[in-house]
Amino acid sequence: MKAYKILTVGMFALLVTACNSFLDVVPDNRTELDSPEAIKELLVSAYPKAHYYHMCEVMSDNVAERLVSGTHSRATLNKQMYQWMDGTGTGTDYPVYVWTNYYEAIAAANLALEAVEEEGDTKEYAAIKGEALVCRAFCHFILVNLFAEHYDPDKAEQMLGIPYCVKPETQAIVYYKRDNLKQVYDQIEEDLQTGLPLLQDQTYEVPKYHFTKAAAHAFAARFYQYKGEWDSVIVHSTAALGSNPKSKLRDLRNPDQANGQWGDKDAYAAKYFKVTQPSPFLMISAKSWWARDGQSFSLCYSMKKDEHASLFTEKNVTGSPVTGTYATFFVISTNSAGCARMYKFDELFIRSSIGSSSGQGYTVSTLLSSEEALLNRAEAYVMKNQFDLALEDINLYLAERVRVDKDDPHADFTPYKVNLAKIKAFYDGKEEFPDFEPFYASTISEDQMSMLKCVVDWRRKEFMQEGLRWFDIKRFHLPVVHTFTVSGDPSITLTKDDLRRAVQIPSEAQAFGVEANPR
Repeated sequence: MKAYKILTVGMFALLVTACNSFLDVVPDNRTELDSPEAIKELLVSAYPKAHYYHMCEVMSDNVAERLVSGTHSRATLNKQMYQWMDGTGTGTDYPVYVWTNYYEAIAAANLALEAVEEEGDTKEYAAIKGEALVCRAFCHFILVNLFAEHYDPDKAEQMLGIPYCVKPETQAIVYYKRDNLKQVYDQIEEDLQTGLPLLQDQTYEVPKYHFTKAAAHAFAARFYQYKGEWDSVIVHSTAALGSNPKSKLRDLRNPDQANGQWGDKDAYAAKYFKVTQPSPFLMISAKSWWARDGQSFSLCYSMKKDEHASLFTEKNVTGSPVTGTYATFFVISTNSAGCARMYKFDELFIRSSIGSSSGQGYTVSTLLSSEEALLNRAEAYVMKNQFDLALEDINLYLAERVRVDKDDPHADFTPYKVNLAKIKAFYDGKEEFPDFEPFYASTISEDQMSMLKCVVDWRRKEFMQEGLRWFDIKRFHLPVVHTFTVSGDPSITLTKDDLRRAVQIPSEAQAFGVEANPR
């Protein structure tokens, strides 16, 4: 039986200085990958163990400078991301930490695929092969959308991608070359299309922590959305949602149905991301401080009361001059300095030793959900000029997010529905809703633009603090202005084509041949 080293030798060595230490531990890190059970156990490591939330949220327009007192251990990361600086630092949630952990997951997927091949690639290994391929595709997809420019089919062959790793490394030090963006997307698509049909949901003990068929279809919907292939978005999002999408949505109008109570913030956060919720397709528990940092009042650059109010408590597209309607999403609190925090994430804290105050925080969250699939399908219908179907999805979503009486969470009511005229009246000609400029901008009509603004606005609300706003900023080439109302420094702008939209390749990776992003 062949002994496989459970070690991310190549890509992990790419990111650290003490490369020789990996060779030292090889003899003590072996397992026999000679059965489906053994390889399935390895595949647990093929899911990322890091979150990009701190990076993406603080680079986006969801945050502002705040008046804080004291210091914070992630203050450097927080500042670097707010100012779109090339990140330095190797701690949890830094860019290099995300890069490393995602490539570690890819390495685990590759080890599993190699083991499957060694065992004859037989039918009993088909589901394992499918899961490993989809995991590999997903991790590369996130990495390329963080550390490269957004996909443009007319320029992709000339744009830098990332190294696409398809085999385990046998050497401790490997120098890597970046594939171009087209090559990366082509390989993601090949892995996804090959792996998805092989998935078998019944093989998972806790399906929501694995790539089920629904999760893989939701991933595919986002992938084709970024490519602008709308028919595929509709096919895959529909497959993910099934025949009754409403049953898969989290109802946040009613705190009881949201599995929390408005008066119990900790309980609400603890139950927001749970396998018992209907909406998650894929969940992970990753080493990250974001569960506490997103709620912190001592980080200088984060959510403010005014910004939160403009998104969640002021009149939205369903409202009228007479009756205000309110988006009811998450429990929040504010302080006297105007800082806001959202109780959305729960932290699992693992102490380094009994009685110790030190340890590692784990943030539990959803990477793919029914809400995203529904909004992605609505966007695809808009781009297909199928406005009736788009409005059907939008109104289905709003029915679970908007209530009239903001003081009575148990009020029984029929929510307002929106139509094209109401959407145009709310979004057109407003500075806070600028026109989008994706690579297919020339094909977007005026009515399509209005509808897109509605979908993107509610996607921003839905995934506040989950990082997805940053990816919309990139693909729609939206400018971001960060102000300094506390320090008095001049505001800074990330222009629509700013090269800093591609997070800089970590210096540790550059040292092993990965070309830096231009600046």
